[in-house]
Amino acid sequence: MDFDEPNLNEIMRKAITLLAFTFLFYSIQGCTQENDQSEGLTGPFAISGSNLLYNNEVVSYKGVNAMQSFGLTDPNLMEEWNIKIVREFIGNLREQPIDGIPILGSDGIWYHPTQEIVNQNRLYNIVTIICPFGWVFENGQQTLFTGLNPSEQNFYGEYKTKMKQIAEHFKDQPDVWIEVWNEPYHWNNENNYTHDLWLTDMSDMVNNLREVIDFKNIILVPGNEQGQSEASVLAKGELLLNSNFNILFDIHAYEKWLIDKTESQITSRLNTLKNENFPFIIGEVGVQNVGDIMPVQSFLNAVKSTNSTTLAWLWNKNSR
Repeated sequence: MDFDEPNLNEIMRKAITLLAFTFLFYSIQGCTQENDQSEGLTGPFAISGSNLLYNNEVVSYKGVNAMQSFGLTDPNLMEEWNIKIVREFIGNLREQPIDGIPILGSDGIWYHPTQEIVNQNRLYNIVTIICPFGWVFENGQQTLFTGLNPSEQNFYGEYKTKMKQIAEHFKDQPDVWIEVWNEPYHWNNENNYTHDLWLTDMSDMVNNLREVIDFKNIILVPGNEQGQSEASVLAKGELLLNSNFNILFDIHAYEKWLIDKTESQITSRLNTLKNENFPFIIGEVGVQNVGDIMPVQSFLNAVKSTNSTTLAWLWNKNSR
């Protein structure tokens, strides 16, 4: 069966070439350490202190962002690249099928069920992160989440209902993690942003998922400044962690990490998070965002030396 392909330029503001992707993963290597034990509440994946654990061993992975809701990619290529974690773009949260068969959305795009994506990833021992990027209304209009204050959106109640449905479905599948929102809040902390707002919104979205009985999967929480700032985590993250478990913070690395930044500066920022006992991943990094090509080698050296789980933007299109 043939399905309509999305126009990625209309869906996302970011693009990265296969060459850039190759360059990124030429430098990043996965690693495993055996010097810590888990006190987490679930397994085999759990969070203990600043560490991500698999079967009570500290691990870090290399991964990618993918758009398999539009069509499954060739899994053999991911295996060749030793991809162990994939963050899945959900651009139409309202209509995204959780299980069953592909559906034709209000925007005229075919969407494949998340369970189908998870099943293929799982065959290759790949963790799946389900992340909502956008909302499509009944008239076909799409609103992307990036830059928005979550709780101020008129679809926020419907958002919470759909996220609960996803958590209910995947609560017995610990290799499926859920991120609450992609890149919230204004680039420069405008639109009435405060760290207190971040804490209130993130707590509400996390609690919404934890209200699902027996949902103990890892939950990802983004930083502020469209995900590029760890300031919110450093300021209020401890309060969020004190009342929750299996929380993993997600920081994105573009202009505010890559332009005019030395390897030492980047390493210091990563180590500050680790030293403050904040578990985190770099959920996106790419050589291009909204401007010119950016240098990434210093960043790649820093994440490699700090054993930081890092996901590239974007997996090359090779769908079937």
